[in-house]
Amino acid sequence: MIYALSLNPCLDKTASLPRFCLDAPNRIRVERLDVGGKGVNVARVACALGGQALLMGFDYRGGPVAAAMGREGVPCFLSALKGDLRINMKLRETEGDRTLEINESGAEVTEKDLKMVEEALLSRVQAGDWAALSGSLPPGAPADTYARLCGALNIKGCHTAVDCDGAPLLQALNAHPALIKPNAQEFFALTGVEPKEERAAITACRGLIDRGVGMVCLSQGEGGALIVSAKGAWRCPAAPVKAQGTQGAGDSMLAALMLALSRGEGEGEALRFASAAAGASVARPGTLLCRRADVEALLSALPPAARISEMDANS
Repeated sequence: MIYALSLNPCLDKTASLPRFCLDAPNRIRVERLDVGGKGVNVARVACALGGQALLMGFDYRGGPVAAAMGREGVPCFLSALKGDLRINMKLRETEGDRTLEINESGAEVTEKDLKMVEEALLSRVQAGDWAALSGSLPPGAPADTYARLCGALNIKGCHTAVDCDGAPLLQALNAHPALIKPNAQEFFALTGVEPKEERAAITACRGLIDRGVGMVCLSQGEGGALIVSAKGAWRCPAAPVKAQGTQGAGDSMLAALMLALSRGEGEGEALRFASAAAGASVARPGTLLCRRADVEALLSALPPAARISEMDANS
């Protein structure tokens, strides 16, 4: 079973306009309005790819998250908050091919709210399950929220995957997650190493593993992805697709990684499956996520992930 935690979901509003104009009215064309957030997307993709998943976390006034999951057939168990679901605006400038993201912080949560979700999650997980702790924390949640959860889940024998940045990620590292999945920007902020310098990047990943992290999956968009564990390092190219929208590609990758690993696949095979899922998401516009048939089609276009030796790594 895969558990996807969503402490700060959102309403993704995707819109476009010809060009951004400061100090003047900007008239937009709304393209999509979807309930989203990292945890929500991970649960969606895990289910879409044939896995068993449960979304857990918070819902808001009117129950918009539960309603969306009900329409999509994604199982969920959510705790109600009094606030409103935050809005994340993604404005695409068609003439300049740029995107501006404006994200609200979200409703305030209390320690009691967090404890309710934590107890619900810990009462369900079993040894061998996977739990994704991903996305931003809502106002009121301490920076060690994921670290505390990760430690408690480890005691239950549940594998933890952490996908966040900043202080929550730094503190979670000390709780020894089974997997972290930084993108290139997050990896540089975490390690100070440029991801394109493959040998240095692998060395930095091994440093994280020495600190107790089980695996590091470094996603680099068009540059493909690396996965490093105590067993070795593997690289996989990006799937050959025409990019339509990058939102949700990382969530698709994380869900597919956990699903493959939960099925007993090795790191290289899991990375290839995850790269196909990320590519299938990128090939769809806006915030639309990957579909199972598209992932399976892309697998035939991707070579097996290549194991990297010290001699093979780029300097």
